[in-house]
Amino acid sequence: MSEWQPIGTAPMDGSWILLAGGSISYGWDGDGVPDAVTGQYTECLNGRKTKGRWQFAWYDGGYYGEYENPTHWMPLPEAQ
Repeated sequence: MSEWQPIGTAPMDGSWILLAGGSISYGWDGDGVPDAVTGQYTECLNGRKTKGRWQFAWYDGGYYGEYENPTHWMPLPEAQ
């Protein structure tokens, strides 16, 4: 797997990637905050037009939360 890279090099084309170093502004009801999330940069967060935000998938993949200020990213691992 690739190494963590600075967030400034992350794809901002809607690709799903791993994100780390940020905080969850909404959309999480777990007991702890995950070290990394699967997310994407989008201009449409949960059906609402935005100025562009990082969202992450949680629950069953049908719900998305906002992930603020990630510091690092890496590609998703290859399927085996």
